[in-house]
Amino acid sequence: MNFTDLRSFISFLEERNQLVRIKEPVTWDLEITEIADRQIRAEGPALLFENVDGHEFPVLINLYGSAQRVAWSLGVNKVEELFKNKEENEKIPKTGQNIKFDALILKRHGINVRGIQFDTMLAAHLLKPESRSIKLDNLSMEKLNYRMVPIDELIGRGRQQISMADVELEKITFYAAEDADITLQLTHVFLKELKEKKLYSFFMKIEIPLLPVLIEMEYNGVFIDAKMLDNMSIELGKKVDELKETIEEEAGVEFNVNSTQQLAKILFDVIGLREIKKRSTAEDVLEQLKNDHQIPDLVLQYRKLNKLKNTYIDALPELIHNETKRIHSTFNQTVASTGRLSSSNPNFQNIPIRREEGRKIRKAFISDDPKKIIFSADYSQIELRIMAHLSKDKALVDAFTKGEDVHSRTASLVFNISINDISPDMRRTAKIVNFGLLYGAGPFRMSQELGISLKEAKLIIETYFERYSGIKNYIDKIIKQAKKHQFVETMLGRRRPVWDIDSKNHLHREAAKRMAINMPIQGTNAEMIKLAMISIQKELENNKMKSKMILQVHDELIFEVPKNELDFLKSVVIEEMEKALPLSVPIVVDCGHGKSWYEAH
Repeated sequence: MNFTDLRSFISFLEERNQLVRIKEPVTWDLEITEIADRQIRAEGPALLFENVDGHEFPVLINLYGSAQRVAWSLGVNKVEELFKNKEENEKIPKTGQNIKFDALILKRHGINVRGIQFDTMLAAHLLKPESRSIKLDNLSMEKLNYRMVPIDELIGRGRQQISMADVELEKITFYAAEDADITLQLTHVFLKELKEKKLYSFFMKIEIPLLPVLIEMEYNGVFIDAKMLDNMSIELGKKVDELKETIEEEAGVEFNVNSTQQLAKILFDVIGLREIKKRSTAEDVLEQLKNDHQIPDLVLQYRKLNKLKNTYIDALPELIHNETKRIHSTFNQTVASTGRLSSSNPNFQNIPIRREEGRKIRKAFISDDPKKIIFSADYSQIELRIMAHLSKDKALVDAFTKGEDVHSRTASLVFNISINDISPDMRRTAKIVNFGLLYGAGPFRMSQELGISLKEAKLIIETYFERYSGIKNYIDKIIKQAKKHQFVETMLGRRRPVWDIDSKNHLHREAAKRMAINMPIQGTNAEMIKLAMISIQKELENNKMKSKMILQVHDELIFEVPKNELDFLKSVVIEEMEKALPLSVPIVVDCGHGKSWYEAH
């Protein structure tokens, strides 16, 4: 059956009530005119209806344009209504390539996409986490042996590049429909592969249900006190200038501290420090030289403060949206091979917190409503608890079961003294060892972290594994399994290949071992907090709460909450986080609240 215009096609759909009867996944593609947070204009979602009496139909819709830009000159309101009814119908399954991006744009247009059942980009990442590119055109070539129309053929390159809004309707219709069609084909391909590799259940339990949560978080954004950051910038700028002056005084000459070549000349030619790594001035080199002269340590301080100022304090206000006055970060599910979430524009995970100057940035994260406060919930030592569960080490399990301070317990075992006699330095050492071994750190790395000799580091590690023999057995078992199967997996079954576990190259082999040791722990940690986020968001919606989950950073969830909802929210969050993924040791959630993220954490 052929349709000469869109009006007859829509009449055909309405007569048969196909908008509710479609059972196959439906996908679409948004062509945008500009990429800017919350200002993205949809030039036209191309819907691909599948299985309408055996036919596929692309429909071009312009959410912002005039009726002239709509295929076959159908009224904009009519098409928007058709699209909105379809997207908000939960009974109609939706699939897409990076569907979160499209759903977020539609949400900003007043259309709440429901019924998301698949995402080809997420599936591709889960099936092949080591892949460097999971773009649609690459997936099309790899899985379908089909070359898609490059975007350059539509809008050109460089100075000759035009806006998508200026592309001929016929070309943009084919381009958008092709994207939708390929996505739909890939959906069936990946669906089969996920089931074959026993990853379908994991995919549908964690990654897909997390999408609506992330869409909501990105849409809500976080409020930042820009004036406070401006004041911080001025204050930090003075400290940076003072450090620069001190460095030049110590050097006896003015030079560009940011120039690695000029700094190398000062360190190795003027002062005469020993050369490491061919006159390198990298951080690890300066760490080794800081006890030989003042300048390396001063440069390290200068760099940290300068980076803090330029990368975060000065950059964050630039990301504040003009209309919402909030920052709308993007949360990524396809960056970390372990499954951990990351964020971009900005990367909240990388905001430094070891120094007070870094922690102070959190003071600017507040609510724009005086009736609301910031609430934080953080898993306590969760990776060590997961290690205790996986390794079944008696000493570690016992420490967590009794509610002891695990770092003090480790110090007591390693230094062979009473837990009551542990000094702060001993506990610090034990903490570095505990977490270092989770990431497969060897004697050299440990010696650098602790500032001790290689021989001392080896002795500490040997003593540690004697006291925690269960951890040593677990690590040996993981390495053995990785060599046999060429992959490691989390508690719930997410896999990561470790091809270099038997490499003849020592560096590659050791890196693969570290990856094999850490991935099951870090990946399980990621699964736990994702499950908690899904459950918490459901509770927020079911109870019609005004509290909003606004950030996820490592093991921590941050909320913007009305004061009168705080107690209930706290009980909900703690319960859902504790029961998200039960372990054989107690799971502890530390909570706090206050005017700012700084006060809450």
